[in-house]
Amino acid sequence: AEFHQRLARLRFLDPACGCGNFLVIAYRELRELELDVLRVLYKDSRTGSLDVSQFAILCDVDQFYGIEIEEFPAQIAQTALWLMDHQMNLRVSEEFGRYFVRLPLRKSATIVHGNALRVDWREIVKPADLSHILGNPPFGGKQYQNSEQKADMARVFAGVPGAGVLDFVAAWYRKAADYMAANPAVRTAFVSTNSITQGEQVGVLWSDLLKRGVKIHFAHRTFQWTSEAPGKAAVHCVIIGFALHDAGDRRIFDYATLQAEPHEIRAKNINPYLADAPDILLPRRSLPLQEAPL
Repeated sequence: AEFHQRLARLRFLDPACGCGNFLVIAYRELRELELDVLRVLYKDSRTGSLDVSQFAILCDVDQFYGIEIEEFPAQIAQTALWLMDHQMNLRVSEEFGRYFVRLPLRKSATIVHGNALRVDWREIVKPADLSHILGNPPFGGKQYQNSEQKADMARVFAGVPGAGVLDFVAAWYRKAADYMAANPAVRTAFVSTNSITQGEQVGVLWSDLLKRGVKIHFAHRTFQWTSEAPGKAAVHCVIIGFALHDAGDRRIFDYATLQAEPHEIRAKNINPYLADAPDILLPRRSLPLQEAPL
């Protein structure tokens, strides 16, 4: 029962939620966990019919928060979470033999239509209430950023030397680190381009994040993003889970090829190059280490 209460207290924020795919899947998995709990609590009732309205289905869509810059996808995200709620309520009905439906709809997800790099995330959900930040922020290498995006990057990384080389996705890492400072128990995981773990970007982005106390808990090394969309781009991604507190169990997921299934590696530390090694960064240099012929 205490685990059931813990599930109901979890809160999730996707600060670049699009149509809500990550939030919808997270809600589905949360409700699957709750269903497992109900199977244990009410195992003797599954042979007959149990009026599920007599006990609490504690998990609901109001545990989810999102920020989306486009208005129409933001509306889709809110509706998609209601649809998933209905589907999971039907699962509960099938499991316990009595129809369960939440009508009228009394709760809803909080999906904010706005620019996540200008919005104060703390005004959407208080850090003390949040459990996880997750998502797939826009990637956008420096050469593909428009003037508005470049202005947002300059605002987020004010005072950080060399930030002009960073991919657009890096701004969400910085915003997440700032947010988690108010509640270091919050954990974050983002899908990102692998370029933020390679070359000159590492020294710029991660020197700032490490200074703020960021520690990587798990990481998927480079893999190829798969999509059912026509004309899809071959994007090479990483997934990085991080927080402002230590993790006793660090894991790296490595891929033999870009399309292979990952295999898990236990790690003592995960550095910004996604290696099991100390947090040593290679800064940019404009001069050679020693005199050399031109």
